[in-house]
Amino acid sequence: MKVVIGHSEDIDSASAIEEALAICKESLEGLVPQAGILYTAMDHDFQLILDKIMAEYPHLELIGCTTDGELSSATGFAEDSIVLILIQSDNVHFRAGIGDGVVENPAKAAKEAVAMARENLDAPIKLCITNPAGIGTYSPAVLEAIHESVGPNVPICGGLAGDQSRMETTYQFYKGTVYTNAVPVILFAGPLNVSVGVRSGWTPVGSAHRVTHAEGNIVYTIDDKPAKDLWVKYFGDVENFNALLAHGISVFPYEGQGETSNDATAAIRDSYFSAPSSFRDDGSIGVLTPIPSDVVVRFSDATRDDIVDSTASSITQAMTAYPGERPDAALIFSCAGRRILLGTRVTEEARLLRDNIGEGIPFAGFYTYGEFCPLQSSMIPQAHGGTFVTVLLGES
Repeated sequence: MKVVIGHSEDIDSASAIEEALAICKESLEGLVPQAGILYTAMDHDFQLILDKIMAEYPHLELIGCTTDGELSSATGFAEDSIVLILIQSDNVHFRAGIGDGVVENPAKAAKEAVAMARENLDAPIKLCITNPAGIGTYSPAVLEAIHESVGPNVPICGGLAGDQSRMETTYQFYKGTVYTNAVPVILFAGPLNVSVGVRSGWTPVGSAHRVTHAEGNIVYTIDDKPAKDLWVKYFGDVENFNALLAHGISVFPYEGQGETSNDATAAIRDSYFSAPSSFRDDGSIGVLTPIPSDVVVRFSDATRDDIVDSTASSITQAMTAYPGERPDAALIFSCAGRRILLGTRVTEEARLLRDNIGEGIPFAGFYTYGEFCPLQSSMIPQAHGGTFVTVLLGES
């Protein structure tokens, strides 16, 4: 399998996609790719870009979305750029699909996307990448529907589309069409090796608590008390946005986890991270990643050093778990909140990838409004916040 990356920082859309395609074409050395993933900043002309890609490769199975920042082995971290990933293989098969109306009916849209992608795909599915609309989408329902559709042992990875922190509209791509309320998927099938790494860097600092009332992205009570009261007990401040970024909630979604153990390794393996989005007058907390009722939570915090260390840990986890000798590429999904908290240190994430996944292995990805990856302790797909996801893939 050959994976090539075209990354352009040209602000003119026509010039940028021409540059990205030229880089890819040279790296492909005459091969014709079957699959593609496009990540782009908000101010580009999406239709023009898609038209150029599909004119060059009319049969390309292509998905993608807008971002909160891009990164690749070619350029490192960038904003206002275009990243085009093209994949060629004689043995691995790729199919893309799209489901519209994901905000209103996430399960229906996700199932439609997978059904479209599964048409004429006979080989066993080994990986699903998805980048749904990033504003208003209930991601647990999307992941559950994809999980039911692709099978229990298929890693589902990716992230919610971004719009460079404008919080207005995100865009999704499927072949030559631009969407604003959709869930695109691309399935990898056949002889493929896959491993994943997932780390947030936030560490529990207090006792275990149980969520007693939550609905969607709002946590009303924890231990039958207003959720905001416990937040204030641990962290005090509910006004300073930059201070809030350093704190959050570690969620243990499966019964029996997180209740008695103070083991940091167990917390990393068994929990996902959610950050607050608002503190409401009724004492509830709005959270970016949904937290259900009747799960154990622990309040958590992190420093910039912790965030950077978690990037290295995610990469190491994926490299250790990789079943082949050497991956052909890495796909990366990192949280927009990490980008904000890291500030100028955000470039260290790309540097750590270069230093740790192996010389010459291409990588690319984007900064998301929520990441998708199974927990280390389960193959069940999980929505995350504040997390760095590493997906290694290679032909077996």
